[in-house]
Amino acid sequence: MKLPNINTITQQEFCDHIEDDDFLLKYGNPVAILTDNGSVLICMAIEYYERMTGEKVEVPEDV
Repeated sequence: MKLPNINTITQQEFCDHIEDDDFLLKYGNPVAILTDNGSVLICMAIEYYERMTGEKVEVPEDV
């Protein structure tokens, strides 16, 4: 799959830093995550996704 020019990090780096307050500033928004099985996932702020799609994301209270 051809990805646009966005930062790519490993699954381990994502797991180690996803809860950092400056994650999006440090790694980008969006950021591509190369998983251990070779798949690529895209992570972005909910607000960014909502602006792109025009859809509201409902986040459960217990998350």
